[in-house]
Amino acid sequence: MKLTPRQIEDILSGQTPQSTGLDAEDLARLEEARAMRTRLQTAFDSTHASDSLADKVRASLKTAPAPRRRFIYFPTGILMAATAAAMLIVVPVLYILWGPESALAGTVELANIHKVNLAGPKDFYATGDCEEIKAYFKRQLGFTPKLLSECPKLRIVGCHVAKLKGKTVATYVVELDGAKASIIISEDWPKKLGLGCGCGHPHCKCIHNGQCDGLSIVSARLGERSYSVVGALPAESLRGVLEHLRG
Repeated sequence: MKLTPRQIEDILSGQTPQSTGLDAEDLARLEEARAMRTRLQTAFDSTHASDSLADKVRASLKTAPAPRRRFIYFPTGILMAATAAAMLIVVPVLYILWGPESALAGTVELANIHKVNLAGPKDFYATGDCEEIKAYFKRQLGFTPKLLSECPKLRIVGCHVAKLKGKTVATYVVELDGAKASIIISEDWPKKLGLGCGCGHPHCKCIHNGQCDGLSIVSARLGERSYSVVGALPAESLRGVLEHLRG
């Protein structure tokens, strides 16, 4: 019979009784292990820390640095589940605040401002004089928007102030290819008005596009404001207006 180290340990610890069928080699190994166990136990029993060592240990504990922070690492599966649960809460809130209904409201308001411009509201300032229009916006809003005074294909026919998403904005009307288009200047970025460009960045300088009630809408960020051009013309025709405003 060949005793394994585990079997020898079990016999010495009393977990397994010593078998009577052990051969001479097993008995010799067992006695050798028992003698080693005895010598180790005796050595440990005779070892005692001195008073000076105890004092050194106490002193080192008093001056020991603060324990390091322990970081808890979660399994990837738990983190993914927690993230998914958080998204179930966050996404609906964002959807309510900036979802399709909120964005669509911006395009609807842009289209409505253009329709009002075409109807000629009583406060519509009908003039093609760019200096008069600049003075009008300076009085009404405190700033002067970019005007199309040098483009031979465009002619400004009037302007007024309107409300867009609860804020007062400047708007003026130009004649383009035999039709009229409205330019609406607001502080909101084009994507917040429900217009898209395809790049996915909320604050880019791309030309954005949209449609509402048969009207084309293009918009771009110029300086500190967004310029949206609205009209019953192909988007390509309206883009030329923005290109001119960009200079």
